[in-house]
Amino acid sequence: MGWTIQQVTEKTGISADALRYYDKEGLVSPTRRGTGYRLYNETDIESLKNLIVMKYARFTLSEIKQMEKLISQAPSSDCNEISRCILSSKVIELRQAVATYQKIIAWIEKVLLISDGTVSYQANSEQLNVFIDEIYEEIQKEKLPSVVSPSLTANKGTSEPLRDKGWAI
Repeated sequence: MGWTIQQVTEKTGISADALRYYDKEGLVSPTRRGTGYRLYNETDIESLKNLIVMKYARFTLSEIKQMEKLISQAPSSDCNEISRCILSSKVIELRQAVATYQKIIAWIEKVLLISDGTVSYQANSEQLNVFIDEIYEEIQKEKLPSVVSPSLTANKGTSEPLRDKGWAI
């Protein structure tokens, strides 16, 4: 039993182009029919669900590939060290994003009070501008590439970093 690329697109909401790309990148490995068409099984669907959740959690393509590689390896101290590094960095990144979103919510709530006439814009414009400046600075910090220990590279003995901030989610 398996699903065609069209059926997987309907089932998951992932575009056919994205499915082909994930196959090309080795993130899923659907079997091929004699005609060359991809046939996805339940394991492929679970891998795609995992990939979508990780993308939503701001994992980069490089991080997703590395985590998939680590999952398929036998447990080891190196494997544990690398996965802890990736996951710990992600927790820090997500906590910062949550804090930034909380500030944005506070700003929006303040603007809502102004828009319904409860609070004067003039009386609060300076505070609103400070909110915007703080949020802007936090967003700019998030755009800076993270630094990962050179000893924790994607492939031991190479300079390929674990974190690739160039991939857009």
